[in-house]
Amino acid sequence: MPSLFDEFQLKDLTLPNRIVMGPMTRAKATPEGVPTPVMALHYAQRASAGLIITEGTWPDRRGQGYFDIPGIATQEQEDAWRLVTDAVHARGGRIFLQSEHTGRVGHEVNNGGLQMVSSSTTPADAMIFTRENGYSPMTTNLHELTTAETWDLIEDYHRAAVRTKAAGFDGIELHGASGYLPHQFLSDETNQRTDEFGGTPYKRTEFMVQVLRRLIDAWGTSHRIAVKISPNIRFNGIAENEVAETYSILLDRLNELDLAYVAFQTPESLRSLANQPNEEIVDGEIWHRFPYEFVRERYNGTVIASGDLTKELAQKALDAGKADLFVFGRAYMSNPDLVERMQNDWPLTPTDMRRSYGGAEEGYTDYPTWEEQNAAELVPSGA
Repeated sequence: MPSLFDEFQLKDLTLPNRIVMGPMTRAKATPEGVPTPVMALHYAQRASAGLIITEGTWPDRRGQGYFDIPGIATQEQEDAWRLVTDAVHARGGRIFLQSEHTGRVGHEVNNGGLQMVSSSTTPADAMIFTRENGYSPMTTNLHELTTAETWDLIEDYHRAAVRTKAAGFDGIELHGASGYLPHQFLSDETNQRTDEFGGTPYKRTEFMVQVLRRLIDAWGTSHRIAVKISPNIRFNGIAENEVAETYSILLDRLNELDLAYVAFQTPESLRSLANQPNEEIVDGEIWHRFPYEFVRERYNGTVIASGDLTKELAQKALDAGKADLFVFGRAYMSNPDLVERMQNDWPLTPTDMRRSYGGAEEGYTDYPTWEEQNAAELVPSGA
């Protein structure tokens, strides 16, 4: 049987294992979205992952919904990201940038006061953290993109992809999930358009497909371009009523693009699904819930799964053939050597979520590896 620790051939990129460090917003960039040196160390510490996917990174400043998240739209940002990719590659790692435009998700105080945009003007019924006012309702001051503006924004993604390649990344994952802009175009509730980007399930997939095509054009191959989707998830105020119709069409169109992979996030975490009799897990029944089987049956390429995974759950999903690679997020915050810990059944360091956002090194680069932890314990007190 295949193991999480086997090599995996991701098109032309060889991964040493099937464990993926997932994207996690940590608010460590400057207010202008420039990556900081501490980010280079953080990612390099975790280079033993089969693949690293960065935190969501905006291709256009209007897509910065959260405070202090990085961009890839300027030369200064490109140069700063080069320090990150060089550091990861120096330790033998592989790293994709996650391209994230938040659309209506966020607040203009987090992006310097720019009006935020979406597929339509329906605001998100959700909260967002701002430095000025703490948790606040997400912006209601939305601009509905015209058809021409939509095409212009697609070109913003392309320009950012050119910079991403120049910065030394191994590829790009388009964030089309979690209620962000591409997801807003997919949803029949947030997309009220009647132009070429809305009105039918097929047309609602057009924005995502056109963005992916321009990312492919920027890279020169589809094999280093990927996408993340989250069918039927309820997050950031998103809702969908035509899930099967929309995502059947979308997955058919993604098959035509021959991407590196499709990543998906479950609407219900695997941790909660695991609260079932063991025989249901063993015989594979747990993996027959949407969207695992739905995605696997319709998409012909590599599938990456996420959703509060553990080593045991990921291995069972691999055994059942429901996904190929597996994302770990929170565990990577506090375990830079997560691959080695799981492979050797070493205990995991708990994550202190109180230290997870903003600031500099504390709670970010100061978590020790297992070897460092044990070496520290052997040092006599007072030495």
